[in-house]
This record gives sequence, C-alpha cells and structure tokens, in this order.
Amino acid sequence: EVVILNPENGPGSSVDENYVNFIDDLVSNSKKPIGYVYTKWGDRDIELVKKDIDTWLQFYPKIQGFFIDETSNNATKIDYYKDIYNYIKSKGKYFVVLNPGTMPNTAYFSIADNIVVYEGDVKNLPNEACKSYADKSSIIVYGADEAEMREIVSSKHCEFMYITDDNDTNPYDSLASYFDEEIDVLK
Repeated sequence: EVVILNPENGPGSSVDENYVNFIDDLVSNSKKPIGYVYTKWGDRDIELVKKDIDTWLQFYPKIQGFFIDETSNNATKIDYYKDIYNYIKSKGKYFVVLNPGTMPNTAYFSIADNIVVYEGDVKNLPNEACKSYADKSSIIVYGADEAEMREIVSSKHCEFMYITDDNDTNPYDSLASYFDEEIDVLK
C-alpha cells in the first residue's frame, strides 16, 4: 500500500512531528509513504521541484518515494520528467509515481515506477484503464459508491487504486465512507 503525504502542497517549510510519527507508523506497518511534489504540467521551474524533493528527504528521511503531481502527458515534456526521475533515483531507491491523471505518451512508462492513468469521476472511468501497463498503472476514482468501488476493484487490474465516494470540490479532503471495506477488498 502506498500513502501519499502532502503537508503543504509539498513538504512544507518546517518539519511537522505529526508527519514524522505518521511516517514511522506507516513504515513499521509495511506501508510505503511517498511525498507530494507538484510540477504545473511541466511548467514549474525544475530547480523548485528538485528543492521540494531535497526538502522532503531532509525533513522526512524515512519517506520511500515521491508522487509527482500535475504531470504533463505530452511527449514534448518527457525530458523534464526524465530529469526529475533521474534526480530522484540518484538519491536512492525511491518509488516514483507520475500523475498525469490520464494515459500519457507511452514513453513516460520508462521514466516512472507507476503512473496514474486515470484521475476523475466514476462516470468517466474508461473501460480500458490500466489495460496496457497494468503493473505500472494506477487509478484515482471519486464519486463512486461502495458497489461501484467493488465493481472497479474486481474488473480493473491496476497496480494501485484509490476509490472514494467523496465528490465535492476537493475529493481528497476525507477518506471514503467505506474506506475499511475498500482496504479489505484490495487485499
């Protein structure tokens, strides 16, 4: 199980002891905590992205990877993300997730350990999500009731899934009302 940590749209400006303790708990329970870093679809200054990566490692040395958000899916941005991937890998054996929220140019699969190939409402979830690169693909689905969650888990063969019934302007501000059941179904 992978858990994305996001104290302040990234690592924040100082160490938060609550996150230190949470990361310790995750690691001791065989979970993989990864730090959130945004890229503005490949338009954020790469030095700021690298600074966020370094700050994560300085503040929370037990994290095990990075969730690179707002990833472009365009082939013209591959070198930008390849630079980020190589930078992270030069720091150690960290897990790298890219999140374009849609199927990217297939070259992206060579510069990521995992890619979020769909992020959106359950009504728009493509049938073919995760079909091509199942072992390196993930989905984030919101607005799904428990029955829809169970159907998605049984019919999609993605490496990782996060499914929630939250469907407001920020579907990440609370866990699914059926979160415990989802964890059981995903095991």
